[in-house]
Amino acid sequence: MSTVDKSRKSVRQKSNVDVFSNKVSNILDDLTLSQKERQQALRKVYYDEAVRYRENAKKYLEKVKINNKGHYEDKKYVRTACGVAYSGLLIALDCYLILKGVEVMERTKKDIHFYRANLNKQNRKLGSDLDNAYEILHLWGYYDGITSSSTVKDGFKELDMFIELINPNKS
Repeated sequence: MSTVDKSRKSVRQKSNVDVFSNKVSNILDDLTLSQKERQQALRKVYYDEAVRYRENAKKYLEKVKINNKGHYEDKKYVRTACGVAYSGLLIALDCYLILKGVEVMERTKKDIHFYRANLNKQNRKLGSDLDNAYEILHLWGYYDGITSSSTVKDGFKELDMFIELINPNKS
């Protein structure tokens, strides 16, 4: 491998640095923070990231017209929006579980069974809410491309509820 190829690879790796993960790592590694300060800082970082995902998802939905029967006219944007919204849900869930003392591994494939099991241990009602959000956003929205605007709206309501669980201003 030439030095040019090596430097390109190095630049590519540096540009792929995940700012969110770095912020989380910095908080977890900061020994000057008390437990309460650490939890509040984690809430803020995770909350901001989950909200960012939600807002990006809503932007995709704004690109689609709703017909007179209450259905989106283009599945592509609905599928993308629901996928992004579901990712935001997982970010909120990660924070919630970390705050409850559950070890959440970064950089691993997200498994709904992990979230269900751990959430049901914490709060069975939230486990039921997770099932609803998972079905609407991930299965129906992302995989199936459901076009019912009211159903997608219900999925976003579930997402909002989970994001509010970690709201740093309400702790």
